[in-house]
Amino acid sequence: MKLKIESSHVILSLILLLIIITGIYSTKKLNDTVRHMSEVVNANMKNTMDPKAPDPGRTVPEKYEVKPGTKKVKIGAYLERIEDLDIKKSSWTYEFYLWFSWNPNEIDFNGKKEKSRKGELPFSIINGDIIKATKIEEIYDEKNNIAYEQYFVKASNTQFFDVSLYPIDQHDLIIPIEHKWLDRNKLVFIPDTIDSKVSSRVNINGYEKESKVKLIEKPHAYKSARGNPKLDPGYKVDYSQLRMSLRIYKGGLSVIIKLFIIMYIAVIVCFIAPFSSDPSRYTVGALFTTAGANYILAQKLPATNSYTLAEIINTFCIVIIIVMMSLLAVLPSIIFKDGQIDNFEKRMNNIILLTMFFFFALINIVLTYTALNTV
Repeated sequence: MKLKIESSHVILSLILLLIIITGIYSTKKLNDTVRHMSEVVNANMKNTMDPKAPDPGRTVPEKYEVKPGTKKVKIGAYLERIEDLDIKKSSWTYEFYLWFSWNPNEIDFNGKKEKSRKGELPFSIINGDIIKATKIEEIYDEKNNIAYEQYFVKASNTQFFDVSLYPIDQHDLIIPIEHKWLDRNKLVFIPDTIDSKVSSRVNINGYEKESKVKLIEKPHAYKSARGNPKLDPGYKVDYSQLRMSLRIYKGGLSVIIKLFIIMYIAVIVCFIAPFSSDPSRYTVGALFTTAGANYILAQKLPATNSYTLAEIINTFCIVIIIVMMSLLAVLPSIIFKDGQIDNFEKRMNNIILLTMFFFFALINIVLTYTALNTV
């Protein structure tokens, strides 16, 4: 005798199959997305501080090699204080000591021989403003024919911070310095890697810092004659740029738990809701909790066209809650369609809920592991 298969059994089996297929696909897709985000961030940071690599999205220099006969100026910096760091506004303010040493018989570094340059600072900070610059020492060593100048500078920089991996993001705080009027054919900076350091007093709220700074010299291209009638249209010139970077980063797993603990609790409440007499009250409350958390998160991040790791996790939690709300509305109507529940229906109901919880936990673990192990 052929057994009759209840329609509820078929529907419940299809729901479970759909959840399994969607869960596997989502796990792979989200994992690949976060891995790609991490690879792009790391590659851009590496190329920015690689003296032989083009800057991401910028004009490629004419050449990286130093022209024979180009005069060399030694340059160093000591980062004394970070007054303010605003990731959302893409800016930071800092104070540092800056020094130069050169052969005055080879190059007029500070423009003393030019009347038009009298009293003018010989250096500029790219993508930033010099708020204050005080010359604190000037020495001429006649025996070795070396001129030396030291400045104390307060500056503010506009810098793009890639927050794709927020809240476990890391950034290189970069101080880019160029000579104002001598291009790379006339002057090339030689970084003072021995005395250039960061003060142990430097602290950044919410971030940890590395104990050392990195210095490189890199050509910076300008692709414009800036309307100068003496220059040909499409004129392009390279300037020698010193870059000093300090890497800052956030902690690991503890930062993620601290930021998402409320959302995780809200999702768990959804899985507890079926055991209550009024599940909708819990699920709606959980949905509003995650929506509020998403609003707070948006206030911390700069405007961006792409999703950050935090937004991916937050959106995933919201999707889980919405799916749970749908299941809690649909499953009872399927199970109690005939006014009673059999063992298969009871077992499938539990398996569906457990499978949902399994993929919720799995995807969060995979995303966290991928992000932590690729930064």
